[in-house]
Amino acid sequence: MKTILLAGVVLSICGAAMPAQAQTSAAEQQALMKQLDQLMQNPQKPKQDVHLALKGCHAEQIIRDRDADVQMSKALAVSYGGSNSGWAVRMDDGFFELKMSFDWAAVTTLSYAPDKGDDDEPPHYQIKIAKRKKGSSTTFELPLYTSNEATVKDVVRRLEKLRQSCGGVN
Repeated sequence: MKTILLAGVVLSICGAAMPAQAQTSAAEQQALMKQLDQLMQNPQKPKQDVHLALKGCHAEQIIRDRDADVQMSKALAVSYGGSNSGWAVRMDDGFFELKMSFDWAAVTTLSYAPDKGDDDEPPHYQIKIAKRKKGSSTTFELPLYTSNEATVKDVVRRLEKLRQSCGGVN
């Protein structure tokens, strides 16, 4: 009887701890998204937004420019992909949006490097995300507009922790 009671107490404690861990993970993802939103904002392009939406083990990078050099007689929307990864583009007069989605389990490496930027960009860092799935590989970058390498290292460390928790490919 004592064994059953002890097992019940252990299970109830573990069960109570599980939601708190999930909430902490969701809270960490929210904090990371907020920091990334601030760091990915190009100070010289106030009408352009770059966002990395984190939803558990799924991510979606969204690049939106409300002052794009796009002139079209009709709006255009094109997309490609499956349920876990893909991309979509929307364009209209003065508007451009690109969405790229992926699962962290398909990410093979995360790295960063300084980038001097183009004429219309200040010097910044680029986080490089490489993924592989079923014979294809893709690399894309997230700009971080900061000169503080310690901040970039911390963001990469937190993204790597997320990748590993989702079973990222090594």
